[in-house]
Parts: sequence; structure tokens; C-alpha cells
Amino acid sequence: MVSSLSERALLTAWTFIVAIALAVHLGAYPLLDPDEGRNGEVGREMAATNDYVMPRLDGMPYLDKPIVYFAAEAATMEVTGPTEFAARFPAWLFTIGTALLIAWFASRVGIDAPAAAIMFLTMPLTIAFSRTVIFDSALSFFITLALIAFYLAVEEEVGRPPLAVGRRQITANGERRTANRWAAVGWAAMAFGIITKGPVALAVPLIVAIPWTIWRKRARHVVSIAGLILFVVIIAPWVWAISLKIPDFLRYVLVTETAQRLTTGALKRTGPPWYFLPYLLGGALPWVFLTWSRLSRRLEPAESRLYVFLLLWIAIPFVFFSLSQSKRPQYILPLMPAIALLAAKRWEKPRAAAIAMAIVGALLLAAIPFVHIPFGAGTAIILGASALLFGLIAIFTRGAIALIALSIPMLLIPLMTAGVMRSISGRRSEKALVADIRSILQPETQIVGIEAFTGSMQFYLQRPIVIVTPDAEELTSNYITRHYSDFVGKSVLQPKSWLDEAFKRPATIFIVRVNDRGNRSLVEAHGRRIVAEDAHFVAYTMPR
Repeated sequence: MVSSLSERALLTAWTFIVAIALAVHLGAYPLLDPDEGRNGEVGREMAATNDYVMPRLDGMPYLDKPIVYFAAEAATMEVTGPTEFAARFPAWLFTIGTALLIAWFASRVGIDAPAAAIMFLTMPLTIAFSRTVIFDSALSFFITLALIAFYLAVEEEVGRPPLAVGRRQITANGERRTANRWAAVGWAAMAFGIITKGPVALAVPLIVAIPWTIWRKRARHVVSIAGLILFVVIIAPWVWAISLKIPDFLRYVLVTETAQRLTTGALKRTGPPWYFLPYLLGGALPWVFLTWSRLSRRLEPAESRLYVFLLLWIAIPFVFFSLSQSKRPQYILPLMPAIALLAAKRWEKPRAAAIAMAIVGALLLAAIPFVHIPFGAGTAIILGASALLFGLIAIFTRGAIALIALSIPMLLIPLMTAGVMRSISGRRSEKALVADIRSILQPETQIVGIEAFTGSMQFYLQRPIVIVTPDAEELTSNYITRHYSDFVGKSVLQPKSWLDEAFKRPATIFIVRVNDRGNRSLVEAHGRRIVAEDAHFVAYTMPR
């Protein structure tokens, strides 16, 4: 017992260290285009306008995603200012929230709570999206809460003493009320998920919970009048407020952003049916290898039910997203909690994970002379050597020491790659270009992008950019692109004929893509000189 308590205390302390380690260098490199720059700019504009209802990009409605993550960004920026840390902090916070949910649920169902949390937090997919200005860490939190709630709505009797015969009806009624409360929590979580990333937050929990409850012959436990009321109360005010301003909002969300995303390749995010397999295996390293060992053991009935539920949590969404015509690695992030819970059942003997870690380290070191390593040979050597070393340590140890050893190489990823991310930002962020422009900016200076715009450019300029464009593709917003005719000439979007007036104003900076020879020649023909240039864009102004 002493050893067990000491190991638990050690793992609990290590959980806090892991959580803090994920926040290191959170704001150490610029926002990357397109996703981070665009999403960070929407949050910045929300904070600047103090309008927590309508997301905006360059002053125009940005309805490609709902409100929750943008509002979390904006609230952080109200305190810290519009910084990279403020933009990324909500992703980290939701990730930690998910880890806490996993730990709480694990302790309730007889799984080691610190081990489950550590495994979740040290998965490569978790690490990547805990530090990225994107919505999936928040979505994963709400999907995890919903699935846990629906499980408990069915299995609320777990851990209770046997029913007394004389009080069976009273206890059953109490359990039914408990089930209804958990189902209400599940519906509320799905509602918050919907206003985080859309209807996928409804689909994923239900496609898992409905087969589960049918198998358990308790399908009614998913239904909750209180839950449905909460669902409407949470969603309706924001949808109503947006619909008053944008009448076709619901049609756009349900048809374009959901139906077309899942059933067609219209949004250009397709991939083969096996697209997610390497992300599932690599994104859950090394812990995914511990889940397979459960298949060879005979399980107690309660443990077997939990095991089936966790397998459904992994398998059904995996198939769902694999069949979808829209594919991105982060879509399977909500599967990581289930993998962590399954793996945590075997945390005291993580030999399979240790062998996998050592093999990955050895392969990475062996590949360095022959393969281009995008994050640099030096970083690859450190990561490969640490994976090999700590994998070997975990092979010959067990318990808390082995678990901590396996988590260390994963934690080195955010610690060692900050310099690499700064290097990448030189190619995928416009912070440096804006720094060069800022020295000549005046309050009356107008910024004009001729078929040129990125979210990071506006995030660092912190002022509107007039975009001369035939289709608004530069904004990477499906909504704005599809409603181009509604905005052109009435907002920051302007037709090319508008340039005739713009060239007459001296206090104007024109930004053009480096490889856009036609528009560069046009600007230069009007006597503008280059004041800043990077790999993607060149800025012009009137000679002094």
C-alpha cells in the first residue's frame, strides 16, 4: 500500500509537470497561416469590437465556425492584449480541461486517474493541437464530456452496493433520476460543442451513445427532456442573434459547412479511406500499443462493458470520419481520450509501449543520414536518442518510473521544436513583413492587398486591409467566398477598377504576391517603390 500511494503521489505530481510543460513556448513563435492567422485575427477583431456574437474577418461576417473558441481567444486578449499566447491559450486550457475530465472519469470506473491523464497529455496529436489556434481541442473537450455523461447515464449503478429487495423500486427511481441528470449533462455538452465547431459535436457522441445504449437495452437513457431544453437554451440565443443579421445563416451551416463537407469534395479536403490510420497510430504513440493487450484478458462484467464502450468510442467515429469526404488530422482528436483510458488499464506494465518507443527512436536515428528531416537533424537526434534511451529504461522498469520515462520523449517535442516553429513561421507568417511595414505606417495610411491577404498579416497590422479580388479566395472563408457578390464594393472587398482611385492617394501601401507579375507591374507602373518583401508578399508605397 505504501508503494502504491507513493507511486500515485509521484504520478499526480508528474501530471502537473506535464500540463505546465505543454504551455512552455506557447507564445514563442508567430501565428502560422492559414488557420492560426485567420482564427487569431477573428478573435482579435472580436476583442477590439467587444462584439461577442458576430465573428468577423477583416470586418466581414466570418460564419465558417461558431463562437466559443473565438470568444475564449477574445476574452484572453482583453487581459493580455492581442498576442500569440492569447490566441493559443484557449487550446491549451481546453486540453487541460479534457485531461481533468479523463482523470475524474477514470477514478470513477476504476482506472488510475493520473496515468490516464498523463497518457492523454503526452500523445503527439494532443500535444500538437493543445498549442494550435484551432477549434478541435475545445470540440474534443465537449465530446468527451458528452460521451462520459451518456456512459454514466447507463452505468450509474457502478460502484454502488447491491439493491435491497424491499427498496428496489425506490432505488430504481433514484437511479432513473440520476440517469436523466447525466443525460442532461450530455445534451448540454453537445450544445456547447455545436457552438464551438458545428453539428459534428452532435453527431459523434450520438453515433457512439445510441448503439451503446441499445446494446445495454437502455436506449431511453439517452433521451432527457431537461437535456433537450438545455440544448435549445444554449444554442438558440446565438443562432437567433446571428440569423437576425444573416438570414441564410442556418442554410449555410447545415448545407455547406456540414452536408457538403461530409458528402462531397466541394471543400477540397478529401483523402483516401485509410487517411486517418497513420494519424491514429502515430498520434497516440506510444500508448496505443497498450490498448491491444486488453484483448487477451478475461474481463469482469463491469470492466467488459467499459471496454466495449471505449472501443465503440474509438471505432465508430474513426469509420465515420474515414467515410467522410472532408479529412484533416485533427478530426480524430476526440478519439485520444478513449485510447488513454484503455491504455491506462495496463500502466503498471507498459512493456509494449516501451518497445514501440525504443523502436521509433532507433528508426528516427537511423533515418537521419538518408531522409530530409523537416524539423532539423539536431532536433531529430535529440528526439530520437531520448525515445531510444527512455524506451529502453521503460522496458527494464515498471510502474510510475516506466510511465514517466515514456512520457519524457513526448514532452521534449514542444520544448525542442520552438526554434523549428520560429523557422517555419518565416515561411508561413507575415509578422516579419508587417514589422518592416510598421516603420512607415501613419494613422491615415490605407493598406491595400491586390489579390493578397492572410490572417496573420492583419493580426499584426491590427487595422483593416482593403482587398482587391475577383473572388475573395484570399480570405480562406467559404462563407465570404460564396457571398462575394454581397460584399464586393460594399465592404473591404473591391473590384480591380477601384484601383484607379487608390493609386491617386499617396498614403497607401499596396501588398502584392511575389509571384504575381501582372499586378506587380501594374503597381510599379504607377510609380510605387518596394518597402518590404518576404517569400510570399512584396509591399509598395509612394517614393518620398
